[in-house]
Amino acid sequence: MATSTPYQNFAKVLSSYHHQYAQAGPSTSTSLDSPIRYEAVLDEEGGLIRSLMAALEETIKAKTPTNSLDFDGEEQISTEEHQALLSEHRTWQLLRAVYENLLHRSDPSLEAGSSKQHILENPYASPEEIMQILVNEDPELSLWATLVEHLQTRPFLSNPPPLEARYGYLPSTLRRAKTTRPTPAVGAAPPTPPSLDPDFTLRDPHGPGLAGEDQTYQTPLLETLWDLVRHGELDQAIKVCEQGGEPWRGASLMGGRRWNMGGMTQDSIGISPLEGNRRRALWKKSCRAIAKNPTLSPAERQLYAALVSDLPTLLPSCETWEDHTWAHVQHRIENRLEQRWHELGGYWEEESDLLGRDDEDIEIAQGGLDEVFRSMQGVQKAGVATAMSDPYHVAQRMIILGRTDALFNQFADQLLKLEASVAPELIGPLVRFFAHLVLTLRTLGQSVPDAAANAIIQAYLTILEREGNDTLVAMYAACLREGSGEESYARFLRDMDPNATKAQRMEALSRAKTHNLDVAIIAKETVRMILSEAFEDIPSLSSLEPDIVSTSVGLSERDVHLIRSIEWLTMMPETLGEALIKANDVARYFLALGQANAAQSLIQSLPSSLVDLLKTLEEDPENNVVEYRAYLNLFGIFRSYEAVSDLEMRKPKDTSTKLEKHNYNKAVLAAVENVWSKTIGLLVPSMTLFEGAEEEEEEEEGWLRFRVSKKFENGSKRKSELSKIRKLFVPDLILQLHQLLITKSDTFPELLDKALELITIVAKEDNHLYEEFFSSSSASKSGADGAGKLIVYLEKVREVGMLALKNGKGDLFGVKP
Repeated sequence: MATSTPYQNFAKVLSSYHHQYAQAGPSTSTSLDSPIRYEAVLDEEGGLIRSLMAALEETIKAKTPTNSLDFDGEEQISTEEHQALLSEHRTWQLLRAVYENLLHRSDPSLEAGSSKQHILENPYASPEEIMQILVNEDPELSLWATLVEHLQTRPFLSNPPPLEARYGYLPSTLRRAKTTRPTPAVGAAPPTPPSLDPDFTLRDPHGPGLAGEDQTYQTPLLETLWDLVRHGELDQAIKVCEQGGEPWRGASLMGGRRWNMGGMTQDSIGISPLEGNRRRALWKKSCRAIAKNPTLSPAERQLYAALVSDLPTLLPSCETWEDHTWAHVQHRIENRLEQRWHELGGYWEEESDLLGRDDEDIEIAQGGLDEVFRSMQGVQKAGVATAMSDPYHVAQRMIILGRTDALFNQFADQLLKLEASVAPELIGPLVRFFAHLVLTLRTLGQSVPDAAANAIIQAYLTILEREGNDTLVAMYAACLREGSGEESYARFLRDMDPNATKAQRMEALSRAKTHNLDVAIIAKETVRMILSEAFEDIPSLSSLEPDIVSTSVGLSERDVHLIRSIEWLTMMPETLGEALIKANDVARYFLALGQANAAQSLIQSLPSSLVDLLKTLEEDPENNVVEYRAYLNLFGIFRSYEAVSDLEMRKPKDTSTKLEKHNYNKAVLAAVENVWSKTIGLLVPSMTLFEGAEEEEEEEEGWLRFRVSKKFENGSKRKSELSKIRKLFVPDLILQLHQLLITKSDTFPELLDKALELITIVAKEDNHLYEEFFSSSSASKSGADGAGKLIVYLEKVREVGMLALKNGKGDLFGVKP
């Protein structure tokens, strides 16, 4: 079974913590950026950030880095991806440390203490005790100490360099000394054995020196000790020295511990009598002398430079961005503390002067963290130069400097350029990190620039969609500010698979409600986007009148897409009114193109609840209900023709009984009369009642001839489309009805009278029907083509007149014989 992705794990962690710890207020636990107690976010063992780190660790452990372009499975990633995950993990670790310091110090209940007051009240307070107070009372020092503590922790999955375990002091050199000792002369005193103390190679630089294996072992030993000191693992470094037979070197490493004496103050009662080095200043002077001694190996010089933060000697051994940062900050801490210690004075400070001072103990690098990073800009080492532009290290730098607003603004500005500067497989994790950095800082109650945050979260929504995490989109869209959440989630719904079932669409929309997004706004915005985009791509209305597409013709993919777009508005009662408006818009467009098939399919796809809504509407200033009912009536006519066609398909055989033929003819006549009733009812509502006609007071002027105000949205466009529909369908309905009546008049002579009556209805000025036979095209109004349909109908009128005379109709057109 495939492991969960960081996208899913991060969402799960955030959702879980906000559900458990979210504070009461306008934001609820369903919002991933609502404030929660900072302890729940920053706790080193089980806080939110630690859980995010654990989610990354799960992925890092599960993935295998490879340099091959041909990956064998999902469990393999490139070395670059693996390193990016490690860098992100490290950045979260730094964020937790920095904000734990900042928010803890901003706590009103914090009592940092005063070193001056403390030394006045406790003149014998030990250096270790005073140093801790100095760090606590100085915000900058406190941040520096936090930063050094972080930099001394090892990154995830990193270990000290391997070192062969050796026991005993210089074993190879000792064996050489024993085997090369000269034999004493007879009666002479035995020769003095060679001195093998730790300094014998310095006293006699031209002597035999260390034996081969011991000399070879010194470099990795010193490098390992440097690495252990660099990562604050001093006890382990001392243990390595003791195991290697060099306890004296372990003792030299211990000299940096400031001393503390129990019982000197009330707070130190119970502490052991003496710990640390009372002559620390002399020890520093000695370490500095070792660091500057050119006759010693670089590894040994750098080890002791690290112990006293001697920058000129230490920096050459720093290979990475973190190494350089640690060296610079440690140097500043050491010198700031020594300076403040001397300024405070006191009994033990005076004693340290008597015991000896390090005359070179001055601050070489001035300034704060800004100067630290500025000095690193010119470092040419690959590990440092590359990191200065790496996005995760840039983020770490800005977090340390407290400039997260600028960080977010810069990253938001670079979003469109990421594909050109970042490998494709690294973009998703990078955007994920910045999106969650935004949410985490908001969770901590920190200010985040809304515009940049929206851009970053919006980019993350795109990543989630691309990675197939559709179920996560709503919860992150809810974190967009100033209404952007609804718009963004609508954009996601717009891009859903057009073949998704209605149940799948309902589920996607309901997720938005779970995360406090306004589903009504989302549904409306989704449809607006779909229709706006669709109408840009589909054919515009032409001045030429199109042919009417039969309702039996199938639909195109474009037609289905438009019809299904209205589905988003039919899933909840509060959007049914908007569904009516948008359904009218799409149906009007279809009918203006002659696509009766698509318009009918649209109207038939709408739920019955929409009709129930119409019965409750008392006000309809835009006549949307009138227009919708007009379409229902039109499609009712189409169904009545289908009923006639169905009967014709079931025409009795010649062998049928007279009763069967009689019943069939009766049914056909009733079906034709139904067509007549519905058509006339639509064309002239005041003449004939038909389905729904009792509610049609607004339609007295004729089909789709209601008033359209241009003050409403798209008023002019709507008026033009309605006019086009009338001119397209009214003549067609009249011609179809005329043809049906004439065709069936052979069997039912009384239908000829209705054909004659139809002529009168069309000709009547008040009905405005003959006007629809003229083309609306300005190019053809003055020509013969402008009355083309009327000419066709007049020819039909002539034919029916001749037929009436032939059948002996003496009252033709109401003229008595």
